[in-house]
Amino acid sequence: MTPEEILGQLKQKIGDAITQSEVKGIEVRLTVKPEQSWEVCRLVRDIGFEYLNCISGADWMTHLEVVYDLSSLQHLNKVHLRVPVDRDNSVVRTVTDIWRGANWHERECYDLFGVRFDGHPDLRRILLPEDWEGYPLRKDYTDERLVPYTDYGMEEKLAKAEGEKAAPKDARSLQPPAPAKPATA
Repeated sequence: MTPEEILGQLKQKIGDAITQSEVKGIEVRLTVKPEQSWEVCRLVRDIGFEYLNCISGADWMTHLEVVYDLSSLQHLNKVHLRVPVDRDNSVVRTVTDIWRGANWHERECYDLFGVRFDGHPDLRRILLPEDWEGYPLRKDYTDERLVPYTDYGMEEKLAKAEGEKAAPKDARSLQPPAPAKPATA
């Protein structure tokens, strides 16, 4: 099935949910209404897009977006599905019942953007501590706390364990060492 045929089939079945669409190479790009995103995801899965590559978020300042990237091993095509959500009430229905692998993706999107996934079986922070305030990937996020650098002396301890003297801190280089022998063709 070509990307154009896939887009035609989607428009025929759920055209009222699609607010924008285009075909770019092997990818069908859709923007859909948030209240119908679950139905669109289920239909996309049912027509052969069984692999969820990732779920990510985007902050456009006026609104947030949940982005689903899907692949079909059957059709050898991709679907890029964007769901705009309100900044103040960013809620979409979970797709963990469509793709089990969505669990951690949705938790990460919640953790970093604050998007809530209604019906998620375990929606809690996945990267940050539970008591963390705010959502660090939102463009309006500010955190005045400075996390000071603490030198635990690990380089010196490692060098001592290896039997070498540690290089002074100002002598360290970010350049990788040159190869022992030049590469040959």
